[in-house]
Amino acid sequence: MKLALAALVYLVIALVLGLGILLLVAGKPWPLIIAFLLYVVAFGRTCWRPQH
Repeated sequence: MKLALAALVYLVIALVLGLGILLLVAGKPWPLIIAFLLYVVAFGRTCWRPQH
C-alpha cells in the first residue's frame, strides 16, 4: 500500500511541476515557484528527519 501511495504522490508532484513549467512558458512563473517550494518542503519532511 505504501508503494502505491508513493507512486501516486510522485505522479501528482510530476504533474504539478509539469503544469508549472507550461504556465512558465505562458508568462506566469508563480505556479512553478509555489510547486517547487511545496516539493522542497515535502522532500525535506520525508528525507531529512532523524531516523528512529
